[in-house]
Amino acid sequence: MNAAYVTLAVAGETYAVAAAAVSEVVKLQPLTRIPAMPRCVRGLMNLRGTVIPVVDLAQQLGVGETEITDRTCVAVVDTPEAGGVRSLMGVISHEVQDVVLVDESAIEAAPAFGSRVPPGYLAGLARVGEKAVLVLDLARILSADEILAVHEAARA
Repeated sequence: MNAAYVTLAVAGETYAVAAAAVSEVVKLQPLTRIPAMPRCVRGLMNLRGTVIPVVDLAQQLGVGETEITDRTCVAVVDTPEAGGVRSLMGVISHEVQDVVLVDESAIEAAPAFGSRVPPGYLAGLARVGEKAVLVLDLARILSADEILAVHEAARA
């Protein structure tokens, strides 16, 4: 069965995330910085009256920092939180590239090594055209525990 994935450019690499988790893609709005927040949280964005935290995916993955340009977009994702509560978060990437259909039975296990991204953040490896693309587990990457763990590791 085919499933839709959104492909994102992050630190020179292409990654895929489940399209079902992405509610929309918007141009980056002005951000309000929040003191003492983890570095990967670039700030808060007002999206049509809803304030959402915006995370730099490159920083959270540990592969650098996304340069903000006039073309920078934010993928707005629906993230599960503790107790079954869901919340919106914005994810900055260098570029939102495309929406692709991938045969779910063809998604292979995530490689245990050879990627700059921690293996626990990967949901698998998919073929997109001629390219092998890592599929990210956004629910894990954007969990409060993971964001704080990366923040604590950076401070150590």
